[in-house]
Amino acid sequence: MPSFTHRHETPEMMDDLSITDARLDRALVDLRRVNRFLGGYGPALRALEAALPATRPARVLDVGTGSADFPDALVRWADRAGRDVTVEGVDVNPATLAHAAAFLDRRLPPALRARVTLREADALHLPYADGAFDAVHAAYFLHHFEGARAVALLRELRRVAPVVIVSDLHRHPAAYHSIRVLARLSPSEMFRLDAPLSVLRGFRRRELAALLAEAGLEGAIRWRWAFRWVVTATSEGRGSRSKR
Repeated sequence: MPSFTHRHETPEMMDDLSITDARLDRALVDLRRVNRFLGGYGPALRALEAALPATRPARVLDVGTGSADFPDALVRWADRAGRDVTVEGVDVNPATLAHAAAFLDRRLPPALRARVTLREADALHLPYADGAFDAVHAAYFLHHFEGARAVALLRELRRVAPVVIVSDLHRHPAAYHSIRVLARLSPSEMFRLDAPLSVLRGFRRRELAALLAEAGLEGAIRWRWAFRWVVTATSEGRGSRSKR
């Protein structure tokens, strides 16, 4: 039985950028399925709906975009809601971006596909001016960073947008054992190894609050099913707070 007292620091297979073959493709497909069936999009979309301007075009940056399933969900929501939203997805792995581009090309009609662009970039050194976007989103990405690097990531996200929305995992025994059982059904070695490890690298509420405070952000930390946190943060003012 692993310990849930502290975050684990064991690297995931997906952190190895030399893996660019079918193992990566299969893992990205499984991650999309998990996000879709376990409600991975709705809470962040609702947070963005409240944060984005409704009366003018809005720009969103999706950091660590993976297979670009969140940009896909975001532009589809915006189209249904009559909102003018464009999304730029960034990832450091060119193989992941190639997978994402192929996924978007298959999934989106041309008018919506034109609303999403993809770019290779290091999340700690984003190639954008200060405040270039209306909001920045990072889904299940923060847990790949430890200590000072996690704080640096949050500060860099805040630099490029006034609103930072972070979705990530709640480190909890029920979440760990559930995803461990589910992962056994996957043909993807990467997903079988990384999915339970991702939970062990996830967060307790107090840990997220401490990271926000150290990064100079205040944020509402909300727990959402299934064992996920959604953080909406801005520059520090009143101090971080948490909500159920």
